[in-house]
Amino acid sequence: MTNQEPNQQQCPENYPPCEDEINLLDYVIVLLKHKWMIFFLVFIAGVAAVIYSLMLTNIYRSECTITPIEQEKASLSSRLSALGGFGAMVASQVGIGGAGSLEKFEIVLKSRELTNDLVEKHKLMPIIYKDSWDEKTKTWKTEEPPTIQDAYKSMQGMLEIKPDKKNGVLKLGFLFSDPAVAQKLLNYYVAGMSEFLRQQSLENVAIQSKALQEQLITTTDPLLRTKLAEIIAQYVEKETLAKVQKYYGFNVIDPPFVPEKRFKPKRAQICILSVIVAFFMAVFLAFIMEYAGNLKKNEDAERLEKLKKYMKLWNKK
Repeated sequence: MTNQEPNQQQCPENYPPCEDEINLLDYVIVLLKHKWMIFFLVFIAGVAAVIYSLMLTNIYRSECTITPIEQEKASLSSRLSALGGFGAMVASQVGIGGAGSLEKFEIVLKSRELTNDLVEKHKLMPIIYKDSWDEKTKTWKTEEPPTIQDAYKSMQGMLEIKPDKKNGVLKLGFLFSDPAVAQKLLNYYVAGMSEFLRQQSLENVAIQSKALQEQLITTTDPLLRTKLAEIIAQYVEKETLAKVQKYYGFNVIDPPFVPEKRFKPKRAQICILSVIVAFFMAVFLAFIMEYAGNLKKNEDAERLEKLKKYMKLWNKK
């Protein structure tokens, strides 16, 4: 039996000699060799992250929660259906029978019409673009002032809409550098959506009432005339309620508030993440430098010379 070195790695027969096992101490040596470079890069990244995070503007988020109100459409729909084809036609034309939903609120809040109306009604351009607005001269500092389309994109970028279908609520948020302005702009959106839905409902009621009154004039059947009169009375009641309700179509569970703490930037997270990324990049760079330094000492040097040779031939062509 042949004696073998105790630390010698045994390889199967007819196989090339096994390479030496990777020694973790070699990696530790490389890291210690380049420890000052690693420390310097991590330190610079940490300082840069602190400076960068301090330069970021504080952003505050005002929030509110609303829940939809069903507007007795099922009752009106059933009464209209009792009128036959004419009632079904009226219901389909004005949307009777459909339930007020979170999706509808989201569509209204994202509409250009609502946002543009809010910007123009409350003169929000100088507030949204306060850095470009000269308050003393009441003029824009830039040659090309922002447009209403720019305002729509900016407002939508600051508005957060989070429907919770499971609980049947809609959570809204608005981000702005001034906490009081964040609350005010979110209030504008809530009130604006209410007014939008109110006007839409009043227009539909007017169309419905007109159609039913015309039908009432031409109807001679006493029973049918009684039903028409009852439905018209319901529409009048609905119109009256629509005019006096503070918020139409929904209830405000949690009204917008002035936030006390900033929402972002998360300065601690920025600094910690920057240091971690810088550390791994510095370690990677250390191994690259070590590998490059060892090219002259192993067979990779020959490969590098061949690569240079081929590159020269390529450039000549």
